[in-house]
Amino acid sequence: MIEQLGEIGLIERISKKFLVDKQIVTIGAGEDDCAIIDIDKAKGGHKYLVVTTDTVQESTHFPAGISPFQIGWTAVAVNLSDIAAMGACPFAFTIAMSIPAHTETAFVDELVEGIEKCASVYNTAVVGGDITRSKELSLTGTCFGFADNPVRRTGAGVGDLVCVTGSLGNAALGMKIIKNKNEVEVKATKSVEEAAKKALFQPVPRIQEGIILADSGSVTSMIDISDGLALSLAELRKSSNVGFEIDEDKVSVFNDEIRSAWEWDLDLSMLGFKPRELAFYYGGDYELLFTMDMTGVRKDEELLKRIKGKVKMSIIGKVVPPEEGIYFKTGEGKEKEMMEIKGYQHF
Repeated sequence: MIEQLGEIGLIERISKKFLVDKQIVTIGAGEDDCAIIDIDKAKGGHKYLVVTTDTVQESTHFPAGISPFQIGWTAVAVNLSDIAAMGACPFAFTIAMSIPAHTETAFVDELVEGIEKCASVYNTAVVGGDITRSKELSLTGTCFGFADNPVRRTGAGVGDLVCVTGSLGNAALGMKIIKNKNEVEVKATKSVEEAAKKALFQPVPRIQEGIILADSGSVTSMIDISDGLALSLAELRKSSNVGFEIDEDKVSVFNDEIRSAWEWDLDLSMLGFKPRELAFYYGGDYELLFTMDMTGVRKDEELLKRIKGKVKMSIIGKVVPPEEGIYFKTGEGKEKEMMEIKGYQHF
């Protein structure tokens, strides 16, 4: 149990797990009251500092079956996803951990391993944090990054393309399989189930994609899809004062790993939902939703080709005037169907 280690012993045990570049992080986790970072070396010539904070906790964020490693990974990934949505490059991370006293030491070791692994994959140093005793596990991360041209939610204009990275519905499929496991016969192959759960348990922040998109100079607004596509579109609409026309057939549902393992024996109707519902109204995929100004000149077509060569993305619609709201194009006649604005919300 961690209570046998005591606070100081636990901090020492955790701190030594985090490796940093001493040329940049002069004083790191657990070494003093604050971390000390050489900003000139860290920023690499970038102009703006961006900062985000996000919390994950046991009662609302950890599905059944998630491992301590994946909990730690997720605590970092959700913060990195916000950095990605600004087109920024992350460099430092702090983590405040509220942990029940009865927690096993092995659990904490694996949790910390997940934190360190996710941070290191994206060249981010864990430089400090805090530990407190609590009734449930809760992790609050703060991530710092640098950007030259941070992309905001406010720049979308009428006529812009609406795009998303990757595919949607993967995490939602994993959650549906978990929740319905004991209620109905879920006809998913083992490999499909594992791929869906991996998407749910270990989200991938789109750091490189965000940087490439921001550097293109054509992205006018961007947000990460943490709580579902519908809510993310609503956030962009509010910030940019625009509407959206979405072609539902252009939205990629399920990733290649799930599709390649598919044996077409998952009866979605048995679970009471359709693939579109997974893609639009459930969160957890942490892909990027963005708008692009591609008007007028031929070179923009070449630019779009170059971006698509580096970023897996789909063009799913266009920006329309705000009074048109958010709607699907459906059927051969492309009738309008207003989109429901719903998704995951804490309150």
